[in-house]
Amino acid sequence: MHRYFSILLFIALGSASVLIVNGDFEAPLSEGWSQIMSGAGVMQITRGTGYDPDPDYEVYLHKGDGTGYTEISQLAYIPHTDLEFSVNAKLYAYGTSSQCWSGAAVGLFYLNASDSILGWSKICARTVACPWVGSSSSHVIAATDTQWHNYAFNLNDELDNVPAVNRLDVSKIRVSIVAQCVDD
Repeated sequence: MHRYFSILLFIALGSASVLIVNGDFEAPLSEGWSQIMSGAGVMQITRGTGYDPDPDYEVYLHKGDGTGYTEISQLAYIPHTDLEFSVNAKLYAYGTSSQCWSGAAVGLFYLNASDSILGWSKICARTVACPWVGSSSSHVIAATDTQWHNYAFNLNDELDNVPAVNRLDVSKIRVSIVAQCVDD
């Protein structure tokens, strides 16, 4: 029985792009991005020009059968939270069993000066059993479908959706692109 999940996306940070190194993926992923592949099954992180109709580079993450994840992430110091965030993403999550879950996401994790995570926002596609749910310290923005879409917002406005996070305590954000599957 196949249980898998895939994520395909391009990321660029609007006016905050100066805070993210290689946010348009035009340079190799080793410039600015930490990469992790953990667990069992098929995992892939690829940078290429053939994923979107435009000629620019995008990144593709895939996690197949078995528990684990693929992720690229980057930590950025931010001077304030009045920043624009923008990402073009094509997100897809699929599972063939009620005993497993999968999710594909572009996540923003809000950190304080000591690197403690205060909360997060995730633009994601997920299967029913995926534990990524909203709370006072987390906000889930569901992908509208499996096509390319631009998701854009001001961090101050988005932080209204995570009221447990005091925007004055946020000094860093971690941008994470993850494909994850848990096969129980």
